[in-house]
Amino acid sequence: MKRLLCFAIAFLSATMSFAQTGAEIVRRMNERIDSRKADGISVIAEVKIPIVGTVSTKTSALGDRKRVDVRMKERDVITFSQQDTTWIYTVQDNSVLITTDTIMSKVNSSNQEGNIDMFGDIVEVYDITIKSQNLVKWELVCKRKKGNKDDDYPKNITLEVRKDTYEFISMTTKMMGISMVMRDLKFGLTQKDVTFNQANYPGVKVTDQR
Repeated sequence: MKRLLCFAIAFLSATMSFAQTGAEIVRRMNERIDSRKADGISVIAEVKIPIVGTVSTKTSALGDRKRVDVRMKERDVITFSQQDTTWIYTVQDNSVLITTDTIMSKVNSSNQEGNIDMFGDIVEVYDITIKSQNLVKWELVCKRKKGNKDDDYPKNITLEVRKDTYEFISMTTKMMGISMVMRDLKFGLTQKDVTFNQANYPGVKVTDQR
């Protein structure tokens, strides 16, 4: 009985590994992300830049509203945007600059769902292989296809994806000496999460250039 059970587990594992290619895993991960974008999406990215140090960002988007929190060595900035209006709040100064930008209005109107389109073209641009796996996750290695000479794409990307739900866990890459880790992808935002509200910043200095 024990041998039979071990054989069944081994057969099931082999079958699952055969059925799932790296590209298929990424496609299913993308399908899951696309199905939840309308609920609002947020993700954290940490970028290590030589001399400058580590820059941490959290990007949140819901509909035509977006919020980007940037933490740097000496300055923290939160940028809110909706259509053609942008609110740039500087934490250390407790000040906000409000501006309008017709170019940004066109960009936002063509992207009304506030998409954070991070992985949509990975399957087309990269050869994807499964580097390792355990009961919880896959680790995927994505190498830029030889025919693609577009240097806007990193040569190598490492992705981690949950096995049970195809949820994105993390992405790491390095390009021109700059390394980046993307993690903590979450869904479910309200308009309050992505809208500047002056009442939340007592004593804030407002410069309105609209």
